[in-house]
Amino acid sequence: MNELRKTCWLVVLTMLIWGCSDWLHLEPESELIREEFWQTGEDVQAVVAGTYKELAGTIELLFKWGELRGDLMVPGVNISTEDRKIMDGFIYPENELNRWNQLYRTINFANTVLKFSPQVVDRDQSFNENESRAFEAEALFVRSLCYFYLVRIFRDVPLVLEASENDAQDYYPAVTPAETIFLQIIDDLTGSVQYLPTSYGRLEYDKGRATKGAAYALMADIYLYFEKYQASIDACNKVINSGLYGMIDGEDWFMNFFPGNSNESIFEIQFDKDLDQTNLLYRMMAPNPGDDTFPDGNDEFRVSPYFVKEFEKYPSDRRAGNRTYWDYSGAGWYRFETSHVLWKYVGTEGLPSLATGASASGYRTGNRESDANWIVYRYPDVLLMKAEAMVQQGALSEAVDLVNLVRARALVEPISNIPNKNDLEELILEERAKEFCGEGKRWFDLVRFGKRNGYERVGLMVEILAANKTYEEAEIIRSKYSNPNSWFLPIHQDEMDQNNKLVQNPYYENQ
Repeated sequence: MNELRKTCWLVVLTMLIWGCSDWLHLEPESELIREEFWQTGEDVQAVVAGTYKELAGTIELLFKWGELRGDLMVPGVNISTEDRKIMDGFIYPENELNRWNQLYRTINFANTVLKFSPQVVDRDQSFNENESRAFEAEALFVRSLCYFYLVRIFRDVPLVLEASENDAQDYYPAVTPAETIFLQIIDDLTGSVQYLPTSYGRLEYDKGRATKGAAYALMADIYLYFEKYQASIDACNKVINSGLYGMIDGEDWFMNFFPGNSNESIFEIQFDKDLDQTNLLYRMMAPNPGDDTFPDGNDEFRVSPYFVKEFEKYPSDRRAGNRTYWDYSGAGWYRFETSHVLWKYVGTEGLPSLATGASASGYRTGNRESDANWIVYRYPDVLLMKAEAMVQQGALSEAVDLVNLVRARALVEPISNIPNKNDLEELILEERAKEFCGEGKRWFDLVRFGKRNGYERVGLMVEILAANKTYEEAEIIRSKYSNPNSWFLPIHQDEMDQNNKLVQNPYYENQ
């Protein structure tokens, strides 16, 4: 996104306008400042770039929302107290993980593009309506992605479709039912996809900006979550039949993560250390030897040893050791134990000798941050989403074929003779765990599994979460997650105190 980055300096002005830490309580700045800014197509482009930049600021949160309550990660030595509580099921409205302001900041950037870009068409003769609609379509994609995260995490949330611009706006909005938000984001994506390109003619743009493929992948995911299975299949087919994506060779599987932007990538949030665009994924995952030697991470989260055992059942699996995870034994806290490092955001390839931030001598270079991209959708995700939807449509053999495409790339034996729908559902859930471990998807996969068809498999979902826990931990998990209301986080207490129109998730009303 080099050309967009060149214009990102213009976003400094917009950051002055939206500098409040929580947009839902933002007091508007002078409208004159707004009008002075929105004069050229370059101004619109700059704020679109700022929208992606705001989205990039959410990825540590997206990782935690998608993984901490699942079963694939376990606490590291330096996990924060609040993150540990989330992982253990002790969730209260005061926990910092319950804050949604970063998503709403991103939404507000998107809303400003939608509001002001059409006005710039009248002010800049070199900026035409088609260009404006293309930028608006990107904004709608990002806004829809943000709302999809919000409804899966909080269920009913405020649906804000207007940018902050004058004193008459309602700055304390009420919540909107999740089903209404579903209709809104599907309508937005359906209307905007026609204005998105299939390609921008440049790799970083094709993978890091909204395209038709990215929009259809998001639509497939949304339809799958809301149990609109044929619509999900249709959206998956738009991606598959485009011919633009495919799975890379299994030996190169780690190239999905380093350097990223592989042929199977559909949409990933871009980072570039040379441009001071970094994230905290390396810091959260890398070990901390405690003796000032590399890798020098924080050791906040590790891959579950029980999940590693599942991988070890198939020694040929190309996604296993030194790829998804790295078995690390080192100094300090690790002297008497082996930990399983989530290697996707630490390594430069599937070998433990190469890691981001390593110097030639193997010692740390002070790099406690990384520029690993955050993958939102890649091609195997679409194949497995389609398989999941086809199981619900009764097309078991077609679903098996799709799963086997993913397994064949991993050098895992194909499946056959699946006797019933339930067994195939569980197998797809396991395959997604192995393919996407640590990519922020596990919790959402389990929720889809548990709520489907009137919560008919909630019992198995709870047992998956309770497995490999101590007796006391398992009892807490069973007690909590047997109630589907507990699957959604509480609205942060600060939000509840400031906005009396909000309605707390009923599971947390008396906490």
